[in-house]
Amino acid sequence: MKKIFRIVFYLIAIGAVVFLFRTPLAQIFSILQNKYLPCNQPITYSLGSFDERFGVSKEKFLNIISIAKKTWEKSIDKELFIYAPSGNLKINLIYDIRQEASQKLKDIGITVSDTRASYNDLKSRYTAMQADYLKLKTEFESRVALFKNRQSTYEKEVMSLNKKGGASKDEYNRLSKEKNYLDTEFAEINKLQTEINFKIENINALVVVLNRLVSSLNIEVDKFNTIGGELGGEFEEGTYKEGPAGREIDIFQFDNEGKLARVLTHEFGHALGLEHLENAKAVMYYLNNGVNEKLTAEDITALRKRCDLFAR
Repeated sequence: MKKIFRIVFYLIAIGAVVFLFRTPLAQIFSILQNKYLPCNQPITYSLGSFDERFGVSKEKFLNIISIAKKTWEKSIDKELFIYAPSGNLKINLIYDIRQEASQKLKDIGITVSDTRASYNDLKSRYTAMQADYLKLKTEFESRVALFKNRQSTYEKEVMSLNKKGGASKDEYNRLSKEKNYLDTEFAEINKLQTEINFKIENINALVVVLNRLVSSLNIEVDKFNTIGGELGGEFEEGTYKEGPAGREIDIFQFDNEGKLARVLTHEFGHALGLEHLENAKAVMYYLNNGVNEKLTAEDITALRKRCDLFAR
């Protein structure tokens, strides 16, 4: 009787552990299945974090995801991904400086495309904006220095006259005029500071996009520097990661729906277990720049090899 009780107790304990850790266990099972039995079962995906500042609805986002997954599925006529509200592969839309920079450039009328011509245009704008900023900064610093000197002189004179018992009418009128000047100049300096901050934001946005183009176009130049500190390292429009916490695709930036679909297609390739390819025209080229529109023969060969379809 004790033996039966002990067995029942162990079974209940195992069941409780499985129930409590069912989510991470399901994630681990999904990762192992994809590693050792690739393409055997469709990978279930779902929406994770979703930032509405991208201006795309969840329905539209799911439609674009469907376009991206079908790119791979059509190439081998096999269902590889399927949507499920609690799917193991979480797809996140994360808004940060990358998308903010692209949007800011749109707001000031700068159109960006993934071409060398667009890069050259942005570089020229950057040079002009940088020169304008430095000129304004020099003026600002000069006016601040003059303001501080006159303010210090004014305050010392007021203190001196107060110690003497007060100012004459002429001194009072002169100091009143100086006070009005200082108040007006202080307001103008603040306006200048606001204008400089605006220019800094635009230049930094331009730098983020320029560095993205340097990466996506594989241009051999030094990284452009932001004003007032760095805004992050390598520019990535999307990433795929997996681990004990699960599997995720993070999307950080896209200019249009077509580019979003192409970035997602690249990350879906990683979710299938595909590595980067040397062919610059391949979707799985190491630079995930959202430019390559169609799977190349190398992409399809890599997928067929991964899914063990050559012998069929």
